[in-house]
Amino acid sequence: MWRWGNLEIGWGFPILAALAMLAGAGEVLPLTLAFALCHELGHLAALNLAGAKVELLRLTAFGAEIRADTRRLSYPREILCTLAGPAVNLLLALALARLGGRYVAAGANLLLGCFNLLPVPALDGGRALHLLVSWVLDPMAADRICRRVGLGCALLLTAGALFLTVRYQAGLFLLLGASGTLIPQLSLPVKRERRLSH
Repeated sequence: MWRWGNLEIGWGFPILAALAMLAGAGEVLPLTLAFALCHELGHLAALNLAGAKVELLRLTAFGAEIRADTRRLSYPREILCTLAGPAVNLLLALALARLGGRYVAAGANLLLGCFNLLPVPALDGGRALHLLVSWVLDPMAADRICRRVGLGCALLLTAGALFLTVRYQAGLFLLLGASGTLIPQLSLPVKRERRLSH
């Protein structure tokens, strides 16, 4: 693991990047990383505008995690900060498709934005759902509800990826990405730490 100031890079990140290069993703990997960077910049800009202090940006095999002191943020503001990353990708998808005619890049942003909106706790959609249920009901109810919704969604996603991998040889990276949403769901209790993850 490497750390420079508020940036931390886990061993899994370069290993996954190397595996992607070996699997032939060399042409699309830089583009995907650039769009993922735009996603994270969306979160960081929203947190900065909301007045939250960013403590850590961690890159792992399963994506990036931003740890920020959001204790002073209201639920609506924290939800907006959580959804800022996918919003950037969806806006980029629209702009690239309509203005530039770059449909592959637009599709990559659309996929990245929509994937992060899934109601899985490790993703932005799961975090936003947890915040919304906490606001409307309470954090304990949010833990219970979001754990069940996240597990169901991750199981469906992994089953779909397994089917596509076996039936159409869609590639192991699709299955790895889907199982990356499932594996954390199989662990015991959900942490109640307030953070943005994807």
